[in-house]
Amino acid sequence: MKVVGRAYAGLGGLIAVMCALYWFTSYESAGTAMLMLAAGLALFIGLYLARTARRTTDHGGHDTTPYLPHASAWPFFVGVAALITLNGLALGLWALVPGVIALAGALVGYAGQSRRRS
Repeated sequence: MKVVGRAYAGLGGLIAVMCALYWFTSYESAGTAMLMLAAGLALFIGLYLARTARRTTDHGGHDTTPYLPHASAWPFFVGVAALITLNGLALGLWALVPGVIALAGALVGYAGQSRRRS
């Protein structure tokens, strides 16, 4: 995780430099804002991974890797239901209501599955 964290931090720095160059050459605010957000997200992920990599070994050198959940299909169903719900905001109630119902069901199933495994 340490190498991947450094890679994301480097990518965030590169995007930040590109953002500065873009601003000074174009003076266009929408593209600059998107590049700033991309740099911030890459730096955030890089710092999180670097911090997690430091916590995965204790002082005795033992691996204390954080708990990873079991494989599950529920995140996929939550994503599909969220997609339907968000599209329903643009399309109308005929897509919004089934999306909200599906999202609620998927979240209940996901929470129920994680409770059974802990």
